[in-house]
Amino acid sequence: MECGVNLFSIREVRLDGGERVPLLVEGGPLGLPVQGALQYTLTKLRARGLRRKSIRERLDALGLALSFLSGRGVDVVARTVSQAFLSLEELVTLADLCRAPKKATSRKQIVSSGLAAVRYATAIDFIVWTAEPVIARISTPQSREATNLALQQFRRRARSVAPRDPGNASHIDGERHGLPEDERELFLKVIRPGDPCNPYSASKQIRNYALLLLAFKLGARSGEIRGLKKADLNLDCIPAELFIVPRHNDADDPRLDPAAAKTNGRMLYVDAELADALQRWLKDRSVRASWPRANRNPYVFVNRYGDAIEGRGYRKIIETLRARHPVLSTLCHHVLRHDWNDRWVLMIEDDGIEFEKARQEQLYAMGWSNKSKMPQRYGKQAIAKSANSRILKLQKQSGESYE
Repeated sequence: MECGVNLFSIREVRLDGGERVPLLVEGGPLGLPVQGALQYTLTKLRARGLRRKSIRERLDALGLALSFLSGRGVDVVARTVSQAFLSLEELVTLADLCRAPKKATSRKQIVSSGLAAVRYATAIDFIVWTAEPVIARISTPQSREATNLALQQFRRRARSVAPRDPGNASHIDGERHGLPEDERELFLKVIRPGDPCNPYSASKQIRNYALLLLAFKLGARSGEIRGLKKADLNLDCIPAELFIVPRHNDADDPRLDPAAAKTNGRMLYVDAELADALQRWLKDRSVRASWPRANRNPYVFVNRYGDAIEGRGYRKIIETLRARHPVLSTLCHHVLRHDWNDRWVLMIEDDGIEFEKARQEQLYAMGWSNKSKMPQRYGKQAIAKSANSRILKLQKQSGESYE
């Protein structure tokens, strides 16, 4: 079951300070902003400090929810006044819709559990957000209390049929993992400039090697790499230094898909191999005949015209590598981040570092907050491998004790 016709589109406006704010509009991209959705965007989504991409995701979900409500003639304000919020049957239908792909041509029958959960949660949140001021304006205390009670019952009904997001708890295959050792060796071999199996044209090999080696050695996110500026590199000291700086709404960034670091800022040491790769690339980047407009922007990695590389340009680099080497079919920039964390977990086990100290270092290296649970998520493959090694050892010891 596909989502059906979406009556809304998303358009972005750029504020004076350079901030880009997505808006839900009626019909096509040139349509007028949806009034209630505009207020919701500014007072709920933007006020929460959500990133532009996260706001777009929720507005896309909101457009789906509004299409659902419109198609069934549901007026949330009128339903609030009559204390008749969505019934259980309507909520089940909404939940099913949230699981369905938007396009009828999609090969997937359902979307990921995480996306379905976000869609559904956004729809319920918008309904509650719309209802609360209506309830606040009810003058009769008894009616206001009864309507509040009806709203709480609606919330309980909504939770009972909500799509479940398993989050980080599952250890079942289907999640992203790092690279197996043989694939890791192949990856590091074929990205080297001059390697016979390097899939890139000679003019792009130095750039792509620096970019991919950086992603591998530091586990940096796509936005962090694409947002890296020349001023963020200090390659003259030993060890060399690289600074990851969050720059949301950067005036220097004209890209449709701005490169924003979602993590905390940090300084990371760079080994001699990566420093040399970056030095070679910066020297090559300065050749105007090869990268015509590179001198006009401060970003380290640029496309063939010299403009700051887009997200799709980064993905194309990975896709080209996968196409040439099908054994790397699972490779994407995020797999390299998982791989870094797998290698980290194995290294600290070999080094015998105290667990909490190693965890704090991992949080710093990845730019995660002190309360983040990401280490468990990103190190699952290494954790599972280590756990199974101990399980085998325990079984062997148990067997020997009975001999």
